Amino acid sequence: MSLEKIGSRKFGEIPILPIVIVLAVIIVLPHTLPNNYWIRIAGNAGLWTMLALGLNVVAGFAGLLDLGYVAFYAIGGYIYALLSSGHLNIHLPFWLVLPICVVVASGFGLALGSTSIRVRGDYLAIVTLAFAQILRLLLLNLDRPINITGGPNGIIDLDYAGLFGFTFRTVTQYYYLIMFFALLVVLASFRLKRSRLGRGWEAIREDELASNAMGVNITFMKLMAFGIGAGIAGGTGAIFASWQGGVFPNNFDFPQLVTVYCMLILGGVGNIMGVIVAAIILSILPEALREYGAYRMIGYGLMLVILMAVRPQGIIGDINLGSIFKGRKKDITKKTDELQASEDLFYTADSQDYVKPLRKEKFDKDRILLQLQSVTMDFVGLRAVNQLNLEIREGEIISIIGPNGAGKTTVFNIITGIYPPTEGSIYFDGEEITGLKPYRIVKKGIARTFQTLRLFTNMTVLENTMVAQHCRTKSNLFRILLRLPRFLKEEEKIERIAKENLGLFGARLTGFRYAFKAINLSYANRRRLEIARALSTECKLILLDEPSAGMNPKETEEITRFIKRLRDDYGYSFLIIEHKLNVVKSISDRVVVLDYGRKIAEGDYDDVASNDYVIEAYLGRKKGHA
Repeated sequence: MSLEKIGSRKFGEIPILPIVIVLAVIIVLPHTLPNNYWIRIAGNAGLWTMLALGLNVVAGFAGLLDLGYVAFYAIGGYIYALLSSGHLNIHLPFWLVLPICVVVASGFGLALGSTSIRVRGDYLAIVTLAFAQILRLLLLNLDRPINITGGPNGIIDLDYAGLFGFTFRTVTQYYYLIMFFALLVVLASFRLKRSRLGRGWEAIREDELASNAMGVNITFMKLMAFGIGAGIAGGTGAIFASWQGGVFPNNFDFPQLVTVYCMLILGGVGNIMGVIVAAIILSILPEALREYGAYRMIGYGLMLVILMAVRPQGIIGDINLGSIFKGRKKDITKKTDELQASEDLFYTADSQDYVKPLRKEKFDKDRILLQLQSVTMDFVGLRAVNQLNLEIREGEIISIIGPNGAGKTTVFNIITGIYPPTEGSIYFDGEEITGLKPYRIVKKGIARTFQTLRLFTNMTVLENTMVAQHCRTKSNLFRILLRLPRFLKEEEKIERIAKENLGLFGARLTGFRYAFKAINLSYANRRRLEIARALSTECKLILLDEPSAGMNPKETEEITRFIKRLRDDYGYSFLIIEHKLNVVKSISDRVVVLDYGRKIAEGDYDDVASNDYVIEAYLGRKKGHA
């Protein structure tokens, strides 16, 4: 498949027809409006669109509750006022000041975003809100002893914007300037969403723990979201300041934040088209109701409440706008997901294009892949794992069994970096990985599934699997925004690897099912998808936490054969937690038994099953006793 096709068909942003329509409307609109007042409202709609899309990166894509967002808008506005006015007698050109505003606002965003490493949820909201309030107080009071911000009177008589020797003076000219930058922000939003960054943010929003275990660097991704969102707000603030001709503290107060969040919520969190529509509506609606005086805000609020009651998912919600222009297609996401075993034999033409290569080289049975040396894990008042020693060799399938509370899942959490061990060392492929972050351990070659399913339920089957390639890819913001060939080639590779691993499961997860949201899959297929996601990390060792849980006998037999096939044909090694002893017996090269965090037995299944300590741990009595 060519890069051109990747760019246009699979990773393009919007079909050509709606782009042409939107551009035509933007160009013609000022000439159809009755006066400058309505042109100014249209320009304000462009500014609100940029603001809302910037917040959508932080709160929509990444799911971070940022209540200090308007502060970055203020930073951009005031920096422009200071550098392009007679206030400090500095008159830098617009084309130079605008990127300065973006960079400085991004810097503040990164600084504020660093707090998200330690706090989240309500606490993050409090910290960010405090930042916004502190900044507003500074704007009000930094007019003495040296007048920096102008205090309550703000800064006026700002320089006009100018680009390529042209100075923007009239309302109509500024309208076109605003729309130009608004279209750039819209394009950037689509490109970010449909990239490794967008998938990483959405994974974090859905489940931080699972995204970290799939190789997503949560700290870096949160900082990126704060920095990009703040940069958009800062640039918007600069354009607004020039458009208005002055800046005042009340331009950046709390009601502005509430308005932007209303746009985000009404449009649908993370939904780009929905946010754009909501921004336009909420820019025009208050003005359309202005003639009703005191009843204006009551009606405005009532309409918002009704809309949220009718469309809680937002204005656009799950509507496929592409189908409006490309012809209506059957909604495959509503089809039942209860497939019969015979359907495994069916492969679509698309799925046949992606065949996972078989392992060619032989296993080195003497090669130790994973080694735990005297690993201990203490929680407050509890020793969950006690001096555990364990070795896994290349090509082995090792099962860990034991009563509930024996410490099995804790061992998985230690190996994958969720818990750093209290004592002991862990080595993988000859390299110590003790205490590494989960995303680094994934990159080393260890992947896992969870006892309780942790899929990204609102992402599609294909997107869930593509997220697992995050730590294997390197496209930066520059390559993503410009859609450079290296980025397109990387996206092609990500999709190929995802479909290769999904293709191992046959029709259950391939073909039209790529577009299914994970939440619409049956329980057994969610289990299969979680394994496919782990495979897509390009790991060597897979940790499966009760892979057959919730499956019927036929599905259990199938998953057992599948794990053996993954080892024999594709070269994976496995460490498995399993409660179904018939599965353990049929699949395991060795069995390790834990009880109260201690290893009480190790060997083949028959030896372990006849061990007195194992029988006592499971049954509470010694072998031979009634």
